[in-house]
Amino acid sequence: MKSGGCFFAAWLIGLGTLGWGATGYPTPVESAQEENSPYVYTGMVRADGFTASGSAAIHPRFVLGCAHLNFRDSDATWLPAGTVRWFWKRNLGNHPPDGEGMLLTGYYYFSSYQTSFNQYGVSDARTYQRDFVVNYSATQDTAGGLAAGWVEDGVKPLTKGKLNKIISGYPSSRYVSGDPDRYRMHTTDLSQDFRVSRGNYLTLSGSETGRGNSGGPVWVWIRNSWAFAGVVVSGSQRAQDQGRSLIGVCALNKNGMGLVLAAAEAAGGASSLTRKTFSLAGVPAAIRDQSTVGRTFTASGLVGVVKEVKINLSVKHQRRGDLIITLRNPSGKTVTLLSAVAKNKSSGSDLNWSGRLVSGFSGLPANGTWSLAVRDSYRQHMGSLQSGSLEITTR
Repeated sequence: MKSGGCFFAAWLIGLGTLGWGATGYPTPVESAQEENSPYVYTGMVRADGFTASGSAAIHPRFVLGCAHLNFRDSDATWLPAGTVRWFWKRNLGNHPPDGEGMLLTGYYYFSSYQTSFNQYGVSDARTYQRDFVVNYSATQDTAGGLAAGWVEDGVKPLTKGKLNKIISGYPSSRYVSGDPDRYRMHTTDLSQDFRVSRGNYLTLSGSETGRGNSGGPVWVWIRNSWAFAGVVVSGSQRAQDQGRSLIGVCALNKNGMGLVLAAAEAAGGASSLTRKTFSLAGVPAAIRDQSTVGRTFTASGLVGVVKEVKINLSVKHQRRGDLIITLRNPSGKTVTLLSAVAKNKSSGSDLNWSGRLVSGFSGLPANGTWSLAVRDSYRQHMGSLQSGSLEITTR
């Protein structure tokens, strides 16, 4: 069923109000907030004459959203490539005029979404958990070069710890025709934990974003910023006489990363998303007797989790056998790269590593602050940390 300018399935019934127990509800985003995270990454998508929500996350040429916008449920077929339009940061009350907006060049989706739709129906959790699409533009940025942060697996932060969450988007079907807020950007603030319904399909009772918000990005406050964690696939309240409301979310996971990487190739190559080199900040730095010097690498913009880490490091020191060198990843795991040798054993001077493979971080988060510590273990000999870089490859 397509209703009120948005794609919706038959499970979206009843408009109602929030007077029956919902704790999270959508409100219009004020114009002064449009440039703030996460609203600056939010936009409206339009396809086949209907609108939904999306976000510029992970990559500045991607628009992440729900697959059922790109899917015609009337004949169970996908829309042709190049038929989805993107309206970045749109916050106007009127419906987008025909022919306006950025025309996206293609999209990637789970083929199993269509299979599940045909076999189980649109309202089954086995269909919901594949209701995710990566629209992309191969010719221009979707958000002026901006790209929101994200989490590798959205299930954990959405289901544990009662972290602050925001759903942004365009719940147009909450409004009657002509309402000045109908096509404005909205936000729904939440703190309750979702629960796992099946796989990466999550639900939250007692809250709703309103009909029309399918594809709306779900953001979670983590590591001191808003990060993309999934998309709304069912944002409407249940029938009022059932006494409850419900949000359904398709959380980002490693399978969704496959769609992201495929879109990256189509949008101009994925190498910059899966392999990057980051320089050590604050060098050169003195290494004094029996003291530790700490410096950091700040990794960002990588998709996926760590596959391989290589380090380049230059240390000037009268006796490199005095040194203990450790590397800590953004999630707190520490690996010892070099251990000191006994003081009575011989040791050469200086240390120069080029492309040295570091083991112990495979499968862990790549983005964030990596901390390098160099300690001088004994008296008498001193030196300096000259330079360093970290090459991270993800999968």
